[in-house]
Amino acid sequence: MENAGSDGRGHEVLVAGSPPVFDDRTRDACVVVPGIMGSILEDDATSHPLWGVNLATLTDALTGEALFATLRANAQEQEADADTARRAPLTRIRATGLLAKPWYLHVFQGLDPYSKAVEVLQKVTLAPEAVEPFPYDWRLAVAYNGALLARQARAHLELWRERVAAVPEWRARPRLLFVAHSMGGLVVRAALEQDPELAADTRAVVTVGTPFLGSAKSVLALNLLHTGAKPERLVRRVQAMAATLPGVHDLLPGYRCLDRGLDVDRLAPGDVARFGGDRDLAARSLGEQARYRENRFLLPGHRAIVGEAQPTVQTLEEQRADLSVVAGRHYAFDVGDDGELVRDPATGIPARHNASGDSTVHMPSARTGTEAVHYVFGQHGTLMCHDEVLRQIRRIALERPQGVHLGDGTGDGPGLETPHLGGTLGTPLTFTVTGLDTRAGVTLSVRSATTGRPGHPLTLHRDPDRTDGALSARFTADAPDLYRVVLNTGRHAPVSQLVLVTQPDA
Repeated sequence: MENAGSDGRGHEVLVAGSPPVFDDRTRDACVVVPGIMGSILEDDATSHPLWGVNLATLTDALTGEALFATLRANAQEQEADADTARRAPLTRIRATGLLAKPWYLHVFQGLDPYSKAVEVLQKVTLAPEAVEPFPYDWRLAVAYNGALLARQARAHLELWRERVAAVPEWRARPRLLFVAHSMGGLVVRAALEQDPELAADTRAVVTVGTPFLGSAKSVLALNLLHTGAKPERLVRRVQAMAATLPGVHDLLPGYRCLDRGLDVDRLAPGDVARFGGDRDLAARSLGEQARYRENRFLLPGHRAIVGEAQPTVQTLEEQRADLSVVAGRHYAFDVGDDGELVRDPATGIPARHNASGDSTVHMPSARTGTEAVHYVFGQHGTLMCHDEVLRQIRRIALERPQGVHLGDGTGDGPGLETPHLGGTLGTPLTFTVTGLDTRAGVTLSVRSATTGRPGHPLTLHRDPDRTDGALSARFTADAPDLYRVVLNTGRHAPVSQLVLVTQPDA
C-alpha cells in the first residue's frame, strides 16, 4: 500500500504502508544534580562508604562517632573554591553516585533516592547514556562543586553530540537540560555563571525546591546543641559536622529572617557564629547572597517546581533568655517594591504572613521571579519521587507546553508536619495534617522505608491545641528504623515524609 504525503516543501512523496509514527524523544543531553545529602560519599583511600549506604550509622547508638568526625570539613576543604576545583580538586572524600535508598539527617529530615527521576529522563531521551548523574561532595562550597559540574557537563555534552552525529536519522545538535533538586539548583547556577559558553549551550534548567534565597532550617541545624534535642549523641555529631561544612553555610537565608519584634534583620556572620556556625564560612556565603541580590544571574530556560502548603520554617526568633538559642517560626515578612518592610498602619509592627513551602524551603525562596513556576503539594525531601514532579520533568524534557500550575499558589491544600528531629524508640511521635476541612476519605499511614514492612493506618483526630483545625495522629515505633509517613486524601497526589527513629541514649 502506498500513501501520498508531503515532504514539507510542497512536494508529494509516496510512503510504503502506513506513515510512520515516531516515539516522542528529546535530543538533548540531560544532567541530574542532587541536593544536599543526595550523593553517596566514600573514603578515597579505603573506598569505605561514609554516607548514603549504611543506615545503621544513624540508628545504632554505638556507631557513627567516627563517621561524623570523618565527614567534618578540614581547613583545606573549608577554603576550597572554584579555582581549587579547576586547579587541583580535593580527593580525601569522593562522591560515587546518587543516593539509591531513602536517607535522613536531623533538621533536614528525609530524602528519597533519585532513581525515578533518572529513569523518567532515560525513557524520553534517544538513548539512556544521554542522562548523566552528577554526584558531588555536598559538604563543600557550592562554587567549588559548580566548577566541577561545568567541566563534567561540557564533557558529557560533547560526547553525546558525537554519538548523535554518528546516527544520521537523528539529525540534531543537542543542548543541555539540567534537572536539579534543592542545593543542586545552586550548583547549576554557579556552573553556568562561571561558564557562559555552557550557559549558551543550555536549553533549560529545572529546579525542584531550590532555596535561591536560602533556608532557615540551615540555621536550626547549626543551633542543634542549644535545643536540648534527643538523642543527644546523634545531635552532637550532626551539629559538630554541620558547623564545619561550607555546603550547609551556603544554605543560610539571605533574606530578612531574624525577627527582632519591631524590626527584621538579615543574618550577620556574628549571628551565625552565636547560633553555632562558623563566622568565616558564614561571611563568605552571606557575601555571595548579597552579590546575587545585586547582580542577578538568570538561569536559561528556567522552570521552578515549588512545593506549597506544607508547614515550613520561614523566619527565626531569638530566645530572649539565651540569645544563642533560636527558634523557627512558620511565618515570613512582607517586603514592598522599595525593599522596605511592610508595616501594620495601626501598630507599626512588621506585617507577618504564612508563605508556606515544602517543609524546608519557603515559597519565595524557591522562586527567582523570572521563571515559569509549577506548584505541587509535596515535602522537600520526597519531591523527586512525587508523581506530579516526575510528570513535569518529563514534559519539560520533551518541550511540551507548560500548561497550568499544579496548585493554585494560595497554599490551601494538604500539608504534613512531622518532627524534624525524628524520634527515639518508645516515645510517641505526633504527625499533623494541615489544610483539610474534613478527615473523610483521608488516610495517614506509616511503613518501614528500609524493608517496606507495612504498618497500620493511624487514627486522625482534631488537635485541640491547634487553632487552624489541623488533624493529628500519634505513632510509637516498635523498632529503630527509617519510617515513611504517607498522607493520602484521595483527591491529590500522596504527600510523604521520612522520619528516623533511633535508640534512646543509654
